[in-house]
Amino acid sequence: MSAETPTLSIVIASLNGRPYIDACLAALARQQGDMAAEVIVAECVGTTVTDFVRAEYPAVRLIAFDERKSVPELRAAGILAARGEIIAITEDHCIPAGDWYLSLVAAHRQYPGPAIGGAVDNAATDRLIDWAVFFCEYSNFISPVPAGAVHDLPGPNVSYKRAALDTMRDMIAKGYWENFLHQRLESAGHQLWSDPTVKVWHKKHFRFGDFFAERFHYGRWYAGTRNEFTSLPKRLFYLAFSPLLPPLIMTRIARRVWSRGRHYRDFLKALPLILVFMAAWAAGEFTGYATGPGSSVLELS
Repeated sequence: MSAETPTLSIVIASLNGRPYIDACLAALARQQGDMAAEVIVAECVGTTVTDFVRAEYPAVRLIAFDERKSVPELRAAGILAARGEIIAITEDHCIPAGDWYLSLVAAHRQYPGPAIGGAVDNAATDRLIDWAVFFCEYSNFISPVPAGAVHDLPGPNVSYKRAALDTMRDMIAKGYWENFLHQRLESAGHQLWSDPTVKVWHKKHFRFGDFFAERFHYGRWYAGTRNEFTSLPKRLFYLAFSPLLPPLIMTRIARRVWSRGRHYRDFLKALPLILVFMAAWAAGEFTGYATGPGSSVLELS
């Protein structure tokens, strides 16, 4: 490997402002060991972020957009610019563990899979709504995550061998979220791998109305994008089935929380909010199957 090719590239999608990117980059600056990594921040927030990053973290590669970009578009810009043999993806609201670099490289040496993910735990623990959001988004990735082959990996804590991403550049450039990239990998016969030593903490604060709208738009985007890969009869089935999603999804979340043996009380307290957010998701899926994704992806952060 040449001196110009880093072992590890870190791609960070930045949409949430200076305090979030500061906490994320500060955690990367404190990484254990002597492993150097290429850090790329792709952002569309404006000068409050770009000026700060250039002043405080001059070694960071900054890709700045004047117009609003979706999370997948920001990730795509970073991925396509990355030079590392391993490319890890996170977001500005996540704080990587102190041994994140070391655990990423060790996991890729241990596992043959092209994509490896880890745990996402909650660091926004003071407000009930933040717990509800965490359970809605990351219940499948609460520590301890399983070790070995899985079918789902977390978008803000996933890494890829470069060769895997090279086969998906068409989907990356078009701004597909990670779940569709992972489906392509699995359909090509690859396994996705989970490693419990690879950890980040999610720390983001929400308002009820903002996340309610985000759940709707995420559901609409997901269903509308899924239409591209779905036959008309199956699309109509999903459309008819979507009003029944809230209890189904709630059951899945409850099973995940119980299986990890943690956060029972927080889950029970947040249950009413989670149900409301699941209803917003179901309404979004119904709309997406009926009318397509629209511009919903731009409403997600």
